[in-house]
Amino acid sequence: MKQASLDRFAYSPMGTFGRLTIGDFQCFTVERPWQDNKPNVSCIPEGTYPLKLRESPIIKRTTGGAFTKGWEVTDVPDRSLIMLHVGNTLNDVEGCIAVGAGLGWVYNRWAVTDSRRTFTFLMDALSASDEWTLAITSTHFSG
Repeated sequence: MKQASLDRFAYSPMGTFGRLTIGDFQCFTVERPWQDNKPNVSCIPEGTYPLKLRESPIIKRTTGGAFTKGWEVTDVPDRSLIMLHVGNTLNDVEGCIAVGAGLGWVYNRWAVTDSRRTFTFLMDALSASDEWTLAITSTHFSG
């Protein structure tokens, strides 16, 4: 089983931001702020979770039909249907994880950028195996 890693480096009201690494592939991520793991409004807890490839209407919609399947983060306590998908700001995710090439501003919100193209590269990176885990950690800065 191969492992992808998501290192979160910013928890804020404007989103939870991190860097996703899969082999040589890296991108940025945006999730909802931490809200005690509440479905649809919170990022998920740190930990290691299996990823499963499955059909997804949100993947089909956000990729304009270029993809119909996507990777779901599974076995999250009290949560389900957590997808890696296209999106720019926390408003584009309801407990899911959106990917982008860079960090910036979209509609006066902190955002990841170039998400649709980055999602294509993500799917290519994940095609190396059909069994993945996602390890989510945080970088903590001390002052």
